[in-house]
Amino acid sequence: MSFAVVHGLGEHAGRYAAFADAMAQRGFGAYALDLRGHGKSSGQRGHVDAWSQWSDDISAFVQTVAAASGQEIVPIGHSFGGAALLSTVLAGKLPNTRRFIVSSPALKAKVVVPQWKINLGESASRLMPRLAMSNQVDAGTLSRLPEVVAAYRTDPLVHSKISSRLFTEWQKATRDVLARAGQISIPFLILAGTGDRLIDSAGSEQLHRTAPKQSELHLLPGGYHEPFNDLGREQVFDLIEEWLKAN
Repeated sequence: MSFAVVHGLGEHAGRYAAFADAMAQRGFGAYALDLRGHGKSSGQRGHVDAWSQWSDDISAFVQTVAAASGQEIVPIGHSFGGAALLSTVLAGKLPNTRRFIVSSPALKAKVVVPQWKINLGESASRLMPRLAMSNQVDAGTLSRLPEVVAAYRTDPLVHSKISSRLFTEWQKATRDVLARAGQISIPFLILAGTGDRLIDSAGSEQLHRTAPKQSELHLLPGGYHEPFNDLGREQVFDLIEEWLKAN
């Protein structure tokens, strides 16, 4: 069995090396991709024309590694990647997936976006869809490990962009996911840190309430945004292994 890792906004697959190493020690493989507009992939940084492009990319990625490996593939999506993975499952684009995992899924921002800013973003999305804005990610909110924060700040493949179109597509996608999560028919694990200052863990709690039979929620006390790169990550890896054995 192997994981198919989908990263978050502004980052890239290479940041999941520690996750892959930890899973290898537990007997699992791991594959990862750079979403379009990220890492070493082509495309404008932090932009999609439609959210469905990421769902199509995730679907193709998971099915490709499943065919190549001949193993069960468990998709795992972090932050924006978690929201996109949920959309992909709801769209029926992962027909052979038996279970999946989301980490700090980007369903609710910790800082409430004013309505005027949302309205402005919607106008820009129609008129200037490729308008690049700062994603306003403070590296200090990602982890309680100083070396992780320092590495993020100096990583040449990390970017801080989000286009006006991606912003509005994300807003629509999160509303859809939270409204329709009860339609998910396969087990999934939700990991969220209670100390996350970037994405509100209340979004994960709402996701679990909407799909209580399919989902298992683990709130990580005091945990920051990146459970796989934070204090206590070995316990998180153990938790994933235990969930896989039980599901």
